[in-house]
Amino acid sequence: MSRSNSSSSIWAPRIATIAGIPIRLHFTFVLFLAWLAAAANQQKQDAEGIALIPAIFFCVLLHELGHALVAKRFGIKTRDITLYPIGGVAMIEGRPKPKEEFWIAVAGPAVNVVIAGVITLVLLATGSDLPKFDLGLGRQGFIRDLVIANAFIVVFNMVPAFPMDGGRVLRAVLAMLMPNPKATQIAGVLGQLLAMAFGIAGVFTGNILWMVIALFVFLGAGQEVSATLAFSLVEHRRVRDAMLTQFRTIAHGETLNTAWRMLLDGNQDDFPVVYGSETLGLLTKGNLYAASAAGRADDYVADHIIRDFRRLLPDAPLEVALEMFSGQDRTAILVMDGDQLVGMLTPENLGEFMMREQTLARSAQDPTRG
Repeated sequence: MSRSNSSSSIWAPRIATIAGIPIRLHFTFVLFLAWLAAAANQQKQDAEGIALIPAIFFCVLLHELGHALVAKRFGIKTRDITLYPIGGVAMIEGRPKPKEEFWIAVAGPAVNVVIAGVITLVLLATGSDLPKFDLGLGRQGFIRDLVIANAFIVVFNMVPAFPMDGGRVLRAVLAMLMPNPKATQIAGVLGQLLAMAFGIAGVFTGNILWMVIALFVFLGAGQEVSATLAFSLVEHRRVRDAMLTQFRTIAHGETLNTAWRMLLDGNQDDFPVVYGSETLGLLTKGNLYAASAAGRADDYVADHIIRDFRRLLPDAPLEVALEMFSGQDRTAILVMDGDQLVGMLTPENLGEFMMREQTLARSAQDPTRG
């Protein structure tokens, strides 16, 4: 499945890079493999049964690469791909257009259709028995089980519920007929209703996996609706509409002790570092803490700044800033008009701008206010 506006962490270290896309393995996946190995040893499973699990997850990786490569064709970057015990997630940057999202979403399941189709053709060509659709893997041999697993991946992912691919296909189709926020809300509500159905079925059957999937789908649907609402609040707005114009800068020749006093005197965490009219970099609260912890509070500010700081033009779409803040890096974005520093954006002031926009939108919809 593909997702937007998420971030990797220390819990999912990079294990490889394919086509320029970092591949990450979540720590829970390692625990899952260890549990499977222990269970296989206890049940004395054969080598084919043990090999089936990594083979299935290789197919899951190919599924996610399908999303990523089609996104790349549309000029959309994939931040990374992370493998979890219940599947994989391709972190797509930006907000694809409805037609783009449709093709990106169907690309993953299409990969599994091709895998299952090729194996089936090989079985037909060799006169071998075709697999019977049975979710009890490990009964028909490695090759046939792999066909069944890929078929299940297709069916499971095409369920019309966020964050599954089917939910994105549904949203993409609806968004061609109505505004994207409304399309997302419809797909999100349907996803949460299906999640509740999965959860109830899991409770009555005692199936823990169904309950885990239900929780995953329910939370994923809610997150997608919230993210889409956030982007709708900044749609058609520019960076200059939300940027701070009243903020403090610090000279490159000041000491970190001076920066500490500035930090304690106000509510600003990051400080543009200047040399006359030139902006040299950004001093962050994190850098300030790290340097002070190392006993370097008397150092010059210039020795601890981020020189390759994040910047945007005043007329850049505000949704670009929201996308930048959706990752792990929460440091301020400096707004530059050529070489001139004209503003600054922080996650906090962007959040306040969005709250204001949401309040104004609600007031406009409520005729009793005013």
